[in-house]
Amino acid sequence: MTVSVLSARGVGRGPKSRDGCPVELYLKLPYGGEVELFQSCIPGKSSIIELGCGVGRITRELLARGYRVTAVDNSPEMLAHVPSQASKVCADIETLALETTFDAVILASCLINVPDAALRTAQLAKCRDLLKPGGLLIFERYDPTWLANVQIGPLGNFGDVEMQLDHIHRDGAKVEICLRYRCRGEEWLHHFSAAILDDDEIYSCLVSAGFEPPSWIDRRWARTSGFPNFVNV
Repeated sequence: MTVSVLSARGVGRGPKSRDGCPVELYLKLPYGGEVELFQSCIPGKSSIIELGCGVGRITRELLARGYRVTAVDNSPEMLAHVPSQASKVCADIETLALETTFDAVILASCLINVPDAALRTAQLAKCRDLLKPGGLLIFERYDPTWLANVQIGPLGNFGDVEMQLDHIHRDGAKVEICLRYRCRGEEWLHHFSAAILDDDEIYSCLVSAGFEPPSWIDRRWARTSGFPNFVNV
């Protein structure tokens, strides 16, 4: 049997990030209430580094609440739309080189579901290195039940953006997906792959990277902190 492998790419008007995310589409997506989920965990005026910040939907809300934010993305086209009140860094997460640490690290956009296990390990190790002692990692994953069972067809709306699943291929714990987005006469496609990570797999990834077992906020979002005196060997 021949399996079609979809590389990460985007189709539609405007620039795309390296993983295929259309910048103009992301500018149309509304804020989704993410900060309200974890704000109580992070004291006011804390220093936060947001990894994979995109065009700054969450960044803006963090700044509005008085946090000191460093926003990181490997797409200069995305970073161009992030508010200037944030410190902006264009870099890959796994090779990020900063001389400071933070009260909290935010790894959103389900980046933990990257299908390359070695890359996931490297990114989580970087999250650990970026935290102050006692600091928090706040991360988002795809709900594994949804990822394992979602079917081709309409997915509803996110603000003014209509979403549809055009293609999905499951190969063990990996899925290849094509999402179609429509908004006010414009249309974009995003092809990408993701790993299905259940609670036990997330636990294993985190502990291996020097983090404590996660506390789940809901089926997508969780928080954890680093083990004291962890040495990555």
